[in-house]
Amino acid sequence: MPSEGQGMLEQILHEIERNGFALIPNLISAPDLVEINSFFNQHRSEFRPALVGAKNNLQRVESVRGDYTYWIDALNPVSPFDKLVHFLDELREEINKKFFLGLQQYECHLAFYPPGSFYKKHIDRHENSSTRSLSFVFYLNETTGGELVLYNKNNEVIKIVSPDPGSFICFMSDEFPHEVKPSSKERRSFTGWMHTKIIY
Repeated sequence: MPSEGQGMLEQILHEIERNGFALIPNLISAPDLVEINSFFNQHRSEFRPALVGAKNNLQRVESVRGDYTYWIDALNPVSPFDKLVHFLDELREEINKKFFLGLQQYECHLAFYPPGSFYKKHIDRHENSSTRSLSFVFYLNETTGGELVLYNKNNEVIKIVSPDPGSFICFMSDEFPHEVKPSSKERRSFTGWMHTKIIY
């Protein structure tokens, strides 16, 4: 992972201020991608089907989302996720300084979408029911399709993001309904949300 430096963080803050989201290509270096995907392969049997619904009514609905997840401890990250966590810690601090969001902690997981699977349009933060403030995704592998589509609140497409390996996107969780399009190959990511409360 390249040294993020103040310049990259300032670019992210500028794009969030202007657009509500920021997209940075090649944030993860090729050697780090190899290490992350090696961890991915080693722990593949531990991934679990992602669920939808409220806490007391969680269920697997592949007509809504078809991904599988493996949660990462953001407070005690194992290698090779320490660099990503360090970057997220710095980003959280800078966002709080700039926008006074009061971001406290974040949760994160690895995810893969089997070929042909998807995640229908949804929003990450529902009014009065979530403390998610900033959503983020790091893309981990080469695939075809699997785009992230961001909409505005008028249901207009404002950005189509190709899941290019090593790239990073973050966006305000309550502003952008979004979906994941089907891909012809497995789609991998490191995904999470920054919260306005202590969650651990």
